[in-house]
Amino acid sequence: MSKNMNESTLSADRLRGNMGVGALVMSVLAFSGPLLTVSAFIALYYSLLGPEAAGVPVVYIYVTLVLFFFAIGFSKMGTVMQRPGGFYTYVTEGLGRNFGLMTAVLALGGYVFIGLFAPPCIALYAQNAIENIFHGPHIHWYAIAIISVLITTFFAYRKIDLSAAVLFWVMVFESAVILIFDGVCFTHGGGFEPVLIPSIATDGFGIVLLFAVGNFFGFEATVIYREECRNPQKTIPRATFIAVIGIGLFYFLAAWAFLSFYGADKVAVALSENAATSFMDILATFNKGFADVISCLIVTSLLASQLSIQNVATRYLYSLGKDNVFPSFLGKVHKKHYSPFMAATTVGVVWAIVLTIFLPTGKGPDYLYPLFAGIGEFFLVMIVFLASLAVIAYFRKNKQFNFSLGTTLIAPILGAIGVAFVLIKAVLNFTVLTNAPGIVSVLIFTAIMLIAIGGYAYAKYLKKAKPEIYGCIGRQEFTE
Repeated sequence: MSKNMNESTLSADRLRGNMGVGALVMSVLAFSGPLLTVSAFIALYYSLLGPEAAGVPVVYIYVTLVLFFFAIGFSKMGTVMQRPGGFYTYVTEGLGRNFGLMTAVLALGGYVFIGLFAPPCIALYAQNAIENIFHGPHIHWYAIAIISVLITTFFAYRKIDLSAAVLFWVMVFESAVILIFDGVCFTHGGGFEPVLIPSIATDGFGIVLLFAVGNFFGFEATVIYREECRNPQKTIPRATFIAVIGIGLFYFLAAWAFLSFYGADKVAVALSENAATSFMDILATFNKGFADVISCLIVTSLLASQLSIQNVATRYLYSLGKDNVFPSFLGKVHKKHYSPFMAATTVGVVWAIVLTIFLPTGKGPDYLYPLFAGIGEFFLVMIVFLASLAVIAYFRKNKQFNFSLGTTLIAPILGAIGVAFVLIKAVLNFTVLTNAPGIVSVLIFTAIMLIAIGGYAYAKYLKKAKPEIYGCIGRQEFTE
């Protein structure tokens, strides 16, 4: 009787959902905002690489290979280490509780900041659509940004299945639009233009690599939703590999489409002059009205990205609340939606507060969105590197599993080396990454390092002062 009551209570206090492989993959894809990535970022990469512009598609192959090697050990670890919590629990298992808590704090900061890029960016595109397409009034960017936060918080507050359904269909439509774009490029351009392998020593390669890696962030969602997907033992590994390989090929094809439309000898110059409008200009050769519709739908793409990021940030906050590392109310589960509703609301409130703080500075959305995106991306590169080390350490400590050396050591080491290279490039190009003045970038970098040290120091404090909480770090209470 007591056992049944305990199981019932435990089940009622957990997140629930019915996400399958497709929903997980689309949630990962939504993170990067495919329409925005193709229309704004990939076009920009060509001007950044300059003489080696024809190498942009190959950058995506490089990132795909690095994350593929990482995913081999990462997903295998997930089959034997079954607690939810994403990189938080993985690093805790591999590198210990001190590094685990440091990772959780870095991840929370990373997702909060990278999510903040979306509201001001949504405001920019929404203002353009309202004023230039619908000939409506000018609405201040802050009002639009706050509305976007309210919308995504509404969905994040509810059961994950609702968010998953919204993201799935938005991503299906976005993917179809980008495939149409690819088809227009290959048929109206010069055919399938050969790609170039760029030199990794050039500064341009490092900068493009950093931003391209950001287009893959969110693949961690495949493990962070462990409590909310069906048959996680099979669903999560499949979704992880499909997401990494699928996103890589998806963006490789889009990058190749730009190259094929303009030609290798003209693409850098053409996209340097009109990177912001090239995507719509190319679609306009297919149908002018269709291009106008898509320019409006970039707003929904950004909303989907914001929702995907908020869902992940929410689950980090929820996990820290469940472990009592942060206030326990953050770990509450909604009785009807079985969602982390308090954590979701808190993320929305934090976003609204940060946007409000920046309002009196006079900085517009064109300054804020690259700043927030760059800060968040650096946070996330750091935690992927820590996770890559954790996978190696975990299997060195747990040799009882009958897995091949290639799966548990060789592939994870290759992944760690690749991620380390990205992290080094991020440090060397930090000012470019944040698009902030030198002194501001130094202050931001210092703050990030202090947050990392603070997370580690907090774990040390808990070990000495509150050992019962320290023992809970890494979702130790969870059993499947």
